[in-house]
Amino acid sequence: MMKLKLYNTLTKSLEDVKPNSEGVVTLYNCGPTVYSHQHIGNYRAYANWDILHRALLYLGYRVHRIMNITDVGHLTSDEDFGEDKMEKGGRKLGTNDPYVVAEYYTKSFLSDMYRLNMLAPSGKAMDGDIDLAQLKEWGWIRATASIEPMIELIKMMEEKGFVYETKQAVYFDVSKYEEYTKLSGQRLEDKLVGVRDDVNVDQEKRHPADFVLWMKRYGEYSDHAMHWNSPWGDGFPGWHIECSAMGIEYLGGYISVHTGGIEHIPVHHTNERAQNFGALNKEVVELWVHNEHLQSKGGEKLAKSLGNAYTINELVDLGFDPMDIRWLLISVNYKIPLQFSLEALEGAKNSRLSLTSKLKNKMSIGSIQQGEVLEDFDNRFKMALADNLNMSEAFAVLIEVVKSREAVNDIFATVESFDKVLGLNLIPAVLKKEEKEDLPQAVVEVLDLRAKARESGNYAESDRLRDEIKNLGYIVKDTSNGQEVERIK
Repeated sequence: MMKLKLYNTLTKSLEDVKPNSEGVVTLYNCGPTVYSHQHIGNYRAYANWDILHRALLYLGYRVHRIMNITDVGHLTSDEDFGEDKMEKGGRKLGTNDPYVVAEYYTKSFLSDMYRLNMLAPSGKAMDGDIDLAQLKEWGWIRATASIEPMIELIKMMEEKGFVYETKQAVYFDVSKYEEYTKLSGQRLEDKLVGVRDDVNVDQEKRHPADFVLWMKRYGEYSDHAMHWNSPWGDGFPGWHIECSAMGIEYLGGYISVHTGGIEHIPVHHTNERAQNFGALNKEVVELWVHNEHLQSKGGEKLAKSLGNAYTINELVDLGFDPMDIRWLLISVNYKIPLQFSLEALEGAKNSRLSLTSKLKNKMSIGSIQQGEVLEDFDNRFKMALADNLNMSEAFAVLIEVVKSREAVNDIFATVESFDKVLGLNLIPAVLKKEEKEDLPQAVVEVLDLRAKARESGNYAESDRLRDEIKNLGYIVKDTSNGQEVERIK
């Protein structure tokens, strides 16, 4: 097994991924808040962590992975007070039922994940129509299905003296945790009260950085639609508690790798880390790993509120294949900001089609049979993955093997093996048969000869054979999909 190194935000260094005591890598991914359609910026994170999961398996690790689905408790400010995102989503759908909102947008999310060829957190290839009642079996855990573990975790923190209660909420007291700002690098005194005009601050709150563990149905939340009984009264959980509760409940209190976007560092993950310590008096997460944003041309973060983010449906409607989108999202290291534009996506599309065209040309040289994975290329591919998911190098190795003069069967076997990590469906794209008229055998034979000529760089012979095909009544065009033939009318 080749060891995988990742960048740990907590220690600011590259570190080996460390399995738990049973030899299993426990992987926690921060998932979606299902109040809206996810957009292309969101999917950079999910694509990165899909690659991480696949890379761990490819390098020989055993993996236990879960992803949360936030369907309660996430407020629009990402802080303690503000509008509940589920209620905001309800206005767009014309419903006051947050459960209807959650179901609608969870299905949208799962559909996108399926089209982008993501593994389910359980490691299974996704089904196109997952029953939401079976989400846990696929590795997705809904916040509303984990209320009891959240309550139990708050009780553990309360027993250890990390919690206090006001009329409005139950808070984590950050003054009790000396390393509260270690992940973010912020100073505690820099936390400000009322950073947004629409945030109502609890006057009984002791410090601006103290954060809600349990919100009571009190004041502006008296009529909150989603609520449960608890030792502190009827109410609902804060956003941050769900991840700590799920990680401890389902991953055994030890998380090898916890992922999320860089926007989670100063608030969500800082608070989650504090909760972990408050409950268990230890560091629960070994590696905190964060992806950079997908950015617009101007360098801004992509967001629907800024009008610069597309949904997967919108991009497909513009003529892009989901694999074009996946190619772009996984083409660079997760720590590098990635610019998004339709031109960049067009470039990814052309790169993908160029690669499959080269494979098609090789296929036309001879029939494809069982081959062997080329060991030297495979070792280099694994080394790229092990080096903090160096995807630029991984893609370079992929392109190099396709261009190589190795045996065609071995090239296909190697590409198929690499695609276990890349998830681009490269071989199926090459083998896919188009609905076209049957060509005369004479034309097929000349096309095969021409493909061999182009493969060897003999373009003069290629031109001569093109003229020969024309004399047979057909025009041949060289496209990103390979040779395309049309009958002369």
